This record gives sequence, structure tokens and C-alpha cells, in this order.
Amino acid sequence: MTGQTRSTDPSGTDGESLGVSVPDEHVGAFVAEAFEDVERDTTWKEVVGALVAEEARDAWADLSRTEQAVEVLAAAADYDERAVELLAEVPTDRGEPTSEIRDRYEEALRCRHNADRFRDGIAAAYADGYLADDQLVAAVEAFGFDTATIAEREDELDTVANTYEFEFRPYGGTLMTDDEEDDQTMDDFEAW
Repeated sequence: MTGQTRSTDPSGTDGESLGVSVPDEHVGAFVAEAFEDVERDTTWKEVVGALVAEEARDAWADLSRTEQAVEVLAAAADYDERAVELLAEVPTDRGEPTSEIRDRYEEALRCRHNADRFRDGIAAAYADGYLADDQLVAAVEAFGFDTATIAEREDELDTVANTYEFEFRPYGGTLMTDDEEDDQTMDDFEAW
């Protein structure tokens, strides 16, 4: 730091957030990589098909590409929040899970699956050239990307899975069970 006084704060941050500077020409790629789910191969067309009802396709086509990306980000965030709400209501002080607990957990996993697929679809739209750098960045600036909710979702999933010995695949990780399961296909992808 030249021309500035160093902080006496031991963390060196003095209340400021630290970040990595990304050159403007690489911001879109950086964001797309953050949205990409390496375990999935979602296309933009699949996301639109799952999100937009047939009768709303004309209105969807009238939106700018940035507005479309904002709508997909909003839907993903809604799914993340629903997953957190579902899991927060699961008691973790019981020995055996009830059918209601199992249902809540499964529904939370479905919400998580949809949220991750939607963001992966945005990454695919960028990779395929449907979303340009400035369009993707504008969408994120307009809506935001709440990583804190995703982290809370993952913590809640981990807690419930550990409490009731449910199968759990950590975010970006591998299924933590002895049984091998095939990845879900888009046929299993239900956005409702």
C-alpha cells in the first residue's frame, strides 16, 4: 500500500472486505465458472423449458437476455431459500426420522437440485454465447448472487443428513455413501 497508512487491525482489513481484482474482460467468465456445476451438463434450453410455461414463452422471448438471466437467478434463489426453510423446520434431536422429516429432506434436495441446475444453465448459456459478458455481469449486478444462502442450505443439509444418516452429496462433492447412484437426468428435473 503506497501513500496510505497501514491499519492497526491485526487482520489487516480494518473493517473492509477483501477481494480479488478480476480484470473487466474476465468478469463474465469468472461469474460463469462460479455458476457452473461440474457434476451437471444443463443447457439453457432445458432451464427455459423447466422454468417458463408454454403459454408464457412469447412474453419470455420479449425479455432481454439480461432480464431472462435475472429471472433464472431469481428462481434459483427462491429454491435455495425454500430448501433452507424446509430444513430449518426439521428437528435434529430425534433418533429415527419420521415420514414427514424424510419428505422435508427430499423436498429440500429437490429445491437444491433445481437451484443448482438453473445456475448451471446460466453458465451453459454463457459458454454457448447466448449470454455475452456484459449481459451476464449486468444480470448478477441487477439481482445479486447470495452465497450465504447457499452456504446455509449446505450446512442445514449436512446437519439433517448426519442426524438421520440420510445420503448426502456435498456441494460439488461426491455422494457420501457406499451405494453408487447414477446422476439425475433432466427427466428428473421438475421446476414447480
